[in-house]
Amino acid sequence: MSKKSHKRIFGFSFLILTIMFLSFTSKAFAMTPTLSLSPTGDGDSVQVNVTGDPNSSVLIFYIKTGSGPQTLSLGTTNTNGTLTNTVSTSNYGVAAGSSVYITTGGINGAHSNTVAWPAVSSLLSSSNMLTLSQTGLVLTLGQAMSVTATNLNNSQLYQASNTSPQIANFSISGSQINVTANSYGTTTASFCLINNTSNCGSIYVIVQSSSAQPLTFSQSSVTLSPGQTVSVQISGGSGVYSVLNNSSQNNGVVTTSISSSTITLTTSGTTGSSSITVCSTDMNSCGIINVTIGNTVSSAVSFSQQNPTLAVAQSLNISIFGPTNSLFYVNSNSNPSIVQANLSGSTLTLLGITTGSSTISICASTSNCANLSVTVSTSSSGGALILSQQSVNLSVGQTSTVTISGGTMPYNIFTNSSNIFQATLNSNILTLVGLSNGTSLMNVCSAGGNCLTLSVYVGVTNPNALPTGCVSTTGFSQTTGQSCNTTTTTTTTTNTYVPVDCTGAAFSVSTGVACPANTITTTPVTTVTVPDDTINTPTTSTAFKFTKAIKLGSKGAEVTQLQKKLKTLGYFNTTATGTFGPITEKAVKAFQKAHKLPQVGNVGPLTRALLNK
Repeated sequence: MSKKSHKRIFGFSFLILTIMFLSFTSKAFAMTPTLSLSPTGDGDSVQVNVTGDPNSSVLIFYIKTGSGPQTLSLGTTNTNGTLTNTVSTSNYGVAAGSSVYITTGGINGAHSNTVAWPAVSSLLSSSNMLTLSQTGLVLTLGQAMSVTATNLNNSQLYQASNTSPQIANFSISGSQINVTANSYGTTTASFCLINNTSNCGSIYVIVQSSSAQPLTFSQSSVTLSPGQTVSVQISGGSGVYSVLNNSSQNNGVVTTSISSSTITLTTSGTTGSSSITVCSTDMNSCGIINVTIGNTVSSAVSFSQQNPTLAVAQSLNISIFGPTNSLFYVNSNSNPSIVQANLSGSTLTLLGITTGSSTISICASTSNCANLSVTVSTSSSGGALILSQQSVNLSVGQTSTVTISGGTMPYNIFTNSSNIFQATLNSNILTLVGLSNGTSLMNVCSAGGNCLTLSVYVGVTNPNALPTGCVSTTGFSQTTGQSCNTTTTTTTTTNTYVPVDCTGAAFSVSTGVACPANTITTTPVTTVTVPDDTINTPTTSTAFKFTKAIKLGSKGAEVTQLQKKLKTLGYFNTTATGTFGPITEKAVKAFQKAHKLPQVGNVGPLTRALLNK
């Protein structure tokens, strides 16, 4: 190769390297842009000031109310690397207080500092502001609804925007805005006055399935004072709840927070209104809370009785007095297991559950709160209350019954754990059904004031239970004794344990009496261990052996023995009749299910073998 060729190649390569170096250094040494924001004073616009590389494109990233992250082109910096532009808060729906930043040189260009979008305040007086009767709507497909606009100030209304026109259609007739749901989803429409484009209002619309059940609230229309906080209970839907839209998010009139099924509303120091749209996780169930912030009312909350006392199971009505047209609500109950508080209008109904005391806070929507001190007395009549068992062990879907006796009828039951088990009381028979795994307590009370606590274990181990598969009955006697001074005291305790496939479990029982302080000699307490299938009983008998196939419609001694056996095992809860009917069939299926057999309902070889074990 000639020297000239070498020179040409060398020169070309040097040129390529130079271009690559300049390109690399231009990116590596790109200036980090800066961003500053300042309100213009017209109550809507914000001035955006950018400093960065010269002749570079500028994109601003912001949060739009009800829509989420957005990107907007602001233009290009001049030869000095600066750019000043004005952005309308209402036109672009920029959320007040949200984080904003810019990039220069494209979407992946140099990133600026992050600043908060200022909360601009309109120069219009509240009496001249455009007001909409509803700023949030939950519609089903095809449903139509009207919203009324007020404070038009002799001007005409026009639709400024609709974020998703395929979701809902808006039409204007004078002061009426007609909304029709077209398809599932959400949209936000903005409406302004022709002679004042900064005097606007918006309507947030969610369209859900007609089969969806709307959420319900303990208060759906709330009137509050500036700076007041109130809690509202949410029910319905599935999953967790979230705020999908807050029409006052830009000016911060009402802020929200959700914990479980409680939404807390906190108002700012100014008057105004807001529509809070709340939805469940599956987005099939939504509802709206309308909040109005008015002037502070000085009238206090008071009660017809300040310190009421009631007996267990007694119901008492208390009248509440406060500001005119105010809504009352139960703000808190320090001991809901002692007394139950239900509010309807201005009447508070108290129900004594068990002895003790509780402080109940009642608030008025436009005023302060007041406390009511409630005492549930220990007075009772009718004698001792008795439960056939003090605790119940269930699996999910299993049913068990508890018999109540003593005390004074009618009996009452109280529980706060309806999600763990379902309880039904029919006269003196309490029926429990396991719903979900967990442990809970239920108060069973007599009309005379006596109460007992029933422990319910669903799908969990009862620490006080007999070994798995064993049930307690009567007939096995254990005697223990101690010598105290020269006197021997003897205590006899009856404890019988019948093995039902205990699979190696054993149960220990210790009984005895305490000696007085001047004890001379003590006989150690005897501990009796009763294994599964080696239990001593006072009498001996030959167990019945099942030999025949038994099914629905069968009759005779074999059926009678089957019913007795199933009753001993806890699956059959009525008198043995010798006739195999639907109740016996249900008991057989429960027995088969517990032993992981096909639930056919008749007694075949496998079921018979287990019954004879």
